[in-house]
Amino acid sequence: MNSENGALVEFYTEVVQNNFKSAQEGRPIYEDHVFVRIQTPGDTRTTINRKATDQDKSRFPKSWAVFEQGLEEVTEGTPLAQWPAVSTSQVKELQHVHVRTVEQLAALSDASIQKMGPGYQRLRSDAQHWLKAAQGDAASTEAMRENEQLRDKVTLLEGQVETLKAQLEEALKSNGKGEGDGQNAKPGPGRPRKNQGK
Repeated sequence: MNSENGALVEFYTEVVQNNFKSAQEGRPIYEDHVFVRIQTPGDTRTTINRKATDQDKSRFPKSWAVFEQGLEEVTEGTPLAQWPAVSTSQVKELQHVHVRTVEQLAALSDASIQKMGPGYQRLRSDAQHWLKAAQGDAASTEAMRENEQLRDKVTLLEGQVETLKAQLEEALKSNGKGEGDGQNAKPGPGRPRKNQGK
């Protein structure tokens, strides 16, 4: 089941007997129909199973896309088993109520937490704090990555400046060699001077 819009959602195909066609043919006729299963994380008593409507498809587009592509349901987030703040028994209890990730635990409603018993309110609070801290770490990691990219660009630009500097000095030296003999000297700007000896 995918976690989407505060619910656990799964689209699936169910074979349903078509009574009208079965009566016409005199034998059982079955058709495939798309159903949706919707559950609230932390609540095992409230499960909606019904034929999927266009409204369900637009309300849960990610789950619908997974179903259409025939992909296996993928749970997004940090698996509870990988989170060090939760015990193995708590992981099993949470899986029983369809909570499989830290993100799902952090998003549980107060009503769901109360049904689960003592200790889970604190665990939900820990999950919320852990996710906030992880977001801060992600922002600092992104800043460090951007800083590294800028350093690489500066190093590249410094190399290009040094290359251009060397080329400029070489060009000035080659132009400066012919100035001493007077024949290759270029006249300055303005009108030429009159020879005063005439």
